[in-house]
Amino acid sequence: MSPRVEFTLLRLWHAALAGGFVVAYVTADEDTYAMHVFSGYWVLCALTLRLALALIGSSSGPLRLPRPKFTWAKPGRNPLFAWMAALLLPALALGALTGVIADGVPVAEDLHEAIAEAGLWLVIAHGLIIAWIFQGRRIREFLTGAAALLAVGLISLPAWAADPAIAAAYGKEAGETLSAARGEALYLSKNTASADFASCSTCHTPDPRAAGRHAKTGRVIEPMAASANAKRFTDAAKVEERFTRDCQTVLGRACTAREKGDYLTFLMMK
Repeated sequence: MSPRVEFTLLRLWHAALAGGFVVAYVTADEDTYAMHVFSGYWVLCALTLRLALALIGSSSGPLRLPRPKFTWAKPGRNPLFAWMAALLLPALALGALTGVIADGVPVAEDLHEAIAEAGLWLVIAHGLIIAWIFQGRRIREFLTGAAALLAVGLISLPAWAADPAIAAAYGKEAGETLSAARGEALYLSKNTASADFASCSTCHTPDPRAAGRHAKTGRVIEPMAASANAKRFTDAAKVEERFTRDCQTVLGRACTAREKGDYLTFLMMK
């Protein structure tokens, strides 16, 4: 196989793997779980294909997977390529495999998410290293500065915290004092609108501080209570979007402003 053909196959494979990883990462939510699962298996297939390509590629071509070394015999491939492959491919494979396992073993979900987050940074590092190797000095200086700014930005990010103003806005709209007790009753209430989702607690468990599981897909759902999941009620638009969807599913109707405010008050105090 000619080097030109191998480079073409390698580029196509990179596109397939990168696309699958990005889709899997951005769909890691119970709303898009089916796409998340599909893209996860896509990543597994792409990684398997990479091993097959290494077997059919030439011994010195770009498709081979050389053993990482600390020395660089010029002319020849930069040893960073081998190290990147040795780190990135197993990490992505482990992330995809733990995702498969997490469907049947919920305790593996945290490990899956941790590996996925680490995989994202490895992918970013991979891109930066490739740019560093192939681009000019000015690009390298730009990337160095961008990386420094990113590091400063990450360090200065505020901690997540549920926003009480979201519940207060619903209380103001309803013109009533909000009640955590009413919110708890709504959370635990049994309804007949859907046989699969008779109650919020069907998926989220009677204790909102515990992780739940989607009644149909089996997807692990992060806790509803703000004390156990500080990211849950930080975006007013997202909160309203969930109410629009879930109230119709569980209650068979739209929730009132008072119900929304009570519900949030209960979960923020829990």
